[in-house]
Amino acid sequence: MTRARRLGMLRVVLAGQFRGLLALVLCSLSSSCSGGTETGNPPFRAELSYTAYSSTPQLIGVRDPGSKAVVDSAWLDLDTVALVGAGRCGQADPEVLSVPALGVGDHASGQHNATRFTLAAGEYCALDLPFVLAAEDQIQGGVPADLARHSIMLAGSLADGTPFSLLSAATPTVRLAADAGGFEITAEQAQTLITFDVAVWLADLNWAEATRVGGAISISAADNSALLAQFESNLARGVALYRDADGDGKLDANALRLAHGE
Repeated sequence: MTRARRLGMLRVVLAGQFRGLLALVLCSLSSSCSGGTETGNPPFRAELSYTAYSSTPQLIGVRDPGSKAVVDSAWLDLDTVALVGAGRCGQADPEVLSVPALGVGDHASGQHNATRFTLAAGEYCALDLPFVLAAEDQIQGGVPADLARHSIMLAGSLADGTPFSLLSAATPTVRLAADAGGFEITAEQAQTLITFDVAVWLADLNWAEATRVGGAISISAADNSALLAQFESNLARGVALYRDADGDGKLDANALRLAHGE
């Protein structure tokens, strides 16, 4: 083998090692190297979107009239998401990949609520989504003042025109368990979508027994607390994770569900 050829092969090897080291450094800087990633996979940009919808719009609508109720706004305060690496869901302190917190947002507005993050291809067994209390300094830019010190605020109207509002200070970390034991996030399938099904959330609420003040229904710890308890018991199973194939932040009819709330 000639000296020139040996030097050429050495350059190829060193270049490959440099690319691998660079990928590892970039991934480490983004805090996205843990939780099911595979050594040697180059990092890429992924997106996690959020939206409210109704699985039974003929009963409960989102900004569209339903036969029982319509939800016009769904304000939530959401903290840092954790993707749990495959095979680690049974561990007391599993290795996770952190996705930046979305914070406060109205998920019934039709706007694209999303966070972007860097990771390498990997497989996960669950996603943990924490609800947190909105701080006073987050009440700005159109955020309702009543959301302060609460995690959830819904507002809408019943079929007879009665306005309603719901305030919850529940702060669960909802675990979305993989439907098929695990799901992948890859460069080719990098967009996912968390959905909030208001039809499930408001299922079984007895509107007829609700106390009305000034022709309106207020649901909170102080008013109609039985309805609030029913809503909070429905909360986790109304949350799910889907593949967002077109990356538009909306739930398509044929979207693949990846994980469900427990």
